[in-house]
Amino acid sequence: MKFSKQLIAISSILMVTISGVLGATDLGECFSSRSTWYEAVEHGNCGYGPLEGPTGPGHRFIAAAATAVYNGSSACGECYEINGPMGTQVVTIVDQCPDPGWCDTSFPHFDLSPEAFAVAGGSTVGVFMSTAKKVSCDYVQGPIKLLMKDADTTAQWFEFMVFNHKVGLDHIDIETADGKVISLPRRLYNYWTYSGEQGQVKFPIVARVYSKYGERVDVMVKSFTRAVVTEGTGQFGEPVTGIKDACVAPLPVDAQGWIYHNGSLVKPLDYNHPNLGWADWSSNANINWADTSAAREGGAAVCSATINPIGSIQIGTDLPVEWAPLFDSLEFYIKGDSAISTLAVGYATTVTVPVSTSWTKQTFSLSSLGAPDSLGKPTNLAFRNIGSSAFKIYLDDIKLVPIANTNTSSSS
Repeated sequence: MKFSKQLIAISSILMVTISGVLGATDLGECFSSRSTWYEAVEHGNCGYGPLEGPTGPGHRFIAAAATAVYNGSSACGECYEINGPMGTQVVTIVDQCPDPGWCDTSFPHFDLSPEAFAVAGGSTVGVFMSTAKKVSCDYVQGPIKLLMKDADTTAQWFEFMVFNHKVGLDHIDIETADGKVISLPRRLYNYWTYSGEQGQVKFPIVARVYSKYGERVDVMVKSFTRAVVTEGTGQFGEPVTGIKDACVAPLPVDAQGWIYHNGSLVKPLDYNHPNLGWADWSSNANINWADTSAAREGGAAVCSATINPIGSIQIGTDLPVEWAPLFDSLEFYIKGDSAISTLAVGYATTVTVPVSTSWTKQTFSLSSLGAPDSLGKPTNLAFRNIGSSAFKIYLDDIKLVPIANTNTSSSS
């Protein structure tokens, strides 16, 4: 998993490939998730080998799924649509993400290939909040296939992998040449195993492969010869699920608009990572973000800052935040150790805000503060000292006000 390293640029050849990795049928509803990226994408835990090899998905838009999604290899070969701040990409699950704290919790997490991450999240960050849904793998061509394991297989012990399926696998049983039907367990590494529970199996056998949506495709396996690929009688069709859910990428900042609240810069879903939520980009200022000595009534802590001439409190976020459909104004509470007339607040343009020694609520329209279309990097909200002497201010409850809650667009 990578976080801050810049991703490689996506070439024109790669962009052609993107259009071929599709998922047309919704197999589940949208759910909140988180996405990172990693480089060691070949030979994942699902056993497909090289991504563009004979048993791989044939493309590089893949993901390693967190434990909760991987579900004991049940997700292997399934496709998910990942919706991020920069776009949407369908990925195939080929691996399990093992990273403690990221992938072993109940929160859905996808560790994406660099190519998939660049489409959905861009090339300058290492993590983004995403929305995902399961879809059919419509890039899959031809019938379902079965690979006998490249090992010392016998009539009493063998295992195989099933691949090239449009939807997820539910269970597999085998019907032997003498009419026995035996259910096979699926291993964490995505192979289905016969371990001799009923003695030697009489070949040929029929592997009866069932999808999670009730369909069955048969694969006739002539022998237990190792490393042999056998094609099935067909492919699973498109399930009729009745689901049609248009996912929207979640905001990388708090959806209620909070920038600073209760002694800290706010992270979405209370998830503490530097690429998510609001961060301190200040310059030439001494800041205590959790000052309990001057807390407002009912609050626990406030931000106190001594700002030198040409210095500023600067608050920003790495990922794009398109504010116009969601927020209308900026709101905050402020006071100073003394009356101040040289504080300027804003983005591309600023307004001068008079500061008294009592807490005062200020509200400004974002357009009056020169907010660009996106509040993401390199844009920052600045509380700037435009005077010649240092001063000390206190700030609390800084937030972007949702449009439905906006009553004013000027200072109050």
